[in-house]
Amino acid sequence: METTVKLRQLFDFSRIPIAIVAGLFVALTVALILMVLYSLLKDVEKKEKPVVEKQEEVFVKEDLAKLKSRYMAALAAIETEFNKDPTKIRPAYEGMSKVVREFVYKATGTEVNKLTLSEIYKNTGYSDLAKLVGEYYRPEFDKISEGDVRASLEKSRRLVSEWN
Repeated sequence: METTVKLRQLFDFSRIPIAIVAGLFVALTVALILMVLYSLLKDVEKKEKPVVEKQEEVFVKEDLAKLKSRYMAALAAIETEFNKDPTKIRPAYEGMSKVVREFVYKATGTEVNKLTLSEIYKNTGYSDLAKLVGEYYRPEFDKISEGDVRASLEKSRRLVSEWN
């Protein structure tokens, strides 16, 4: 009995797809080797940055009379801005808080301008400042700012003028 089945040659199909896939594998391998070499060598050539030492600021106490007049003028500027637009309560309280905190810092060297209200109560002996800043908190941070700006300005002026 005779068979009519012809067997195909092993590589009777096109060799182009095999060459493309092999080329992609070679390119991927070369890319991975280059990435590993780059990551290893980039740290070798990196120069050390010089370390710059930060000099600590030395507190110099200013003349209290000049300091008081400068911060009284700042409070007057806040009042002027508020008088232009009495609906801007929050910016007035933010300004007062900044001014009295900076004043106490410049007058004493205690960095109350970087402290929270509870830290001012606990860590400093400035109960008048703590009460005043506490009064600023509600109009400064509530959704709807409500407060008597003029009365708070007077209390702020009193704090600055009576500071010793």
